[in-house]
Amino acid sequence: MQKNAASLLYRAAGFILALTMVTCRWAQPVVHAEEIQNSWDETKRVHYLRRQVPTALNIYTDGTEENVTHEQGLIDEVQYDILRVKPSEHTFLQVDYSEVPRYLNELKDAGTIAQGYAYAGGVNAGYFSNTEFEYGRPVGAVRRHNAWTSWYGTENTPAYGSGYATAYFTGDDMWIRYHGWAWNDWQGDDGWRWWTGYTINAENGISGSYTYFANGVETDITGGTAGEINYRSYGRAVTIFAQNDRKEYLLITIYGSLPDSRILEVLRELHLTNAIRMDGGGSAQMVYETELVKEVRPELRWSEVPDDIAAETERVRGFLEVHPYKMDIYAEPDLSAQTRGDATHEERYQVFELRPGENGIWYRIGTKRWLFASPEEVTYKENEWKVDVTAKTRLEVHAGPKLPSPIIRMVEPGDTVTVHSVYDRDSFFWIITEANEWIPVTHEDIEIKAS
Repeated sequence: MQKNAASLLYRAAGFILALTMVTCRWAQPVVHAEEIQNSWDETKRVHYLRRQVPTALNIYTDGTEENVTHEQGLIDEVQYDILRVKPSEHTFLQVDYSEVPRYLNELKDAGTIAQGYAYAGGVNAGYFSNTEFEYGRPVGAVRRHNAWTSWYGTENTPAYGSGYATAYFTGDDMWIRYHGWAWNDWQGDDGWRWWTGYTINAENGISGSYTYFANGVETDITGGTAGEINYRSYGRAVTIFAQNDRKEYLLITIYGSLPDSRILEVLRELHLTNAIRMDGGGSAQMVYETELVKEVRPELRWSEVPDDIAAETERVRGFLEVHPYKMDIYAEPDLSAQTRGDATHEERYQVFELRPGENGIWYRIGTKRWLFASPEEVTYKENEWKVDVTAKTRLEVHAGPKLPSPIIRMVEPGDTVTVHSVYDRDSFFWIITEANEWIPVTHEDIEIKAS
């Protein structure tokens, strides 16, 4: 009955699984590493890099601890990403710089990598000149390895009076200052003295724009000045460099226009002690390596999970087909809620939750996507199928669809597991058990048990 079982897999999960039976064994656990590239195309997040930049806030790790996580979601339907870094002796954040702008995934420190550390990811950092003769020249400070960098012989030091604050950090210590040079005079504090020179002691430093939080206080230490561009009302993508009260660094990209007041609401829930706005717009971008960065689901109340991400980690309860040409999709299970597009009779929808309503049923077909219908308007089929598969090789059992991730247990060759759902990932696929355990396999690793 192998052919019938394979047909069940296809109908229930919507994926074509060509279960060819050939002899193949894993010599080592397979890790499907991938470099994720995110940037802004002036309307939405895209998965390629659009602009070269001279500075980056980059993460390096020796891979012995899971100190870097990535989360993504929606804020008022605007996509965002957050890389969280817990600095330690194994993982650290640093400023990287090139006089000639480069794509973010090329802007890495060869010396750090030569010491045995791997590049885990990063975001774009400071502002830079966009003029013909000074293209790529940093605006304000760029500090690496406890020394100022230079742009063709000119030191990249802080600039005062233009709305550009500077973030400094060493290990897990971060502080922000608004100081620098203005018309050949150092202003703002005593970070420079004519008889001793600079008094700044920091491994890294990078100038951004204004601040949301600085040194434990919600404040803009630039005094409300805007810099060359008034980003408070400019309405484009945003990159933010921050640290929370647990000494974690947060690299945040928001791919769209949100009012500054809304951004501040979001940042308040992150328990930040420092947060400075970096270069944004077309420069806003993020890169991370899936082998070194653990994917986590956002837990904050203001965040929505995009449908494609929710489908990766949530069990499908059933499948729905609508009979009318179009039916409204609502943000909440309420006919007075905001509509979020249409469901059409040509599509087949996964259903994650059902709720009874007056004269009908609410079907949740995605994150904040609800469809209300009477039994006559739709065909709904419960995802009740099950199929037993037998392991042909030793298989790893994970708590969720992420590689690498902690292994719960192993399935030994000859053992049988009951499969409830399937999630396709091109070169391999996940089989999901009744206990909601996730097992990555190729076609050659399992055999469908005859019934």
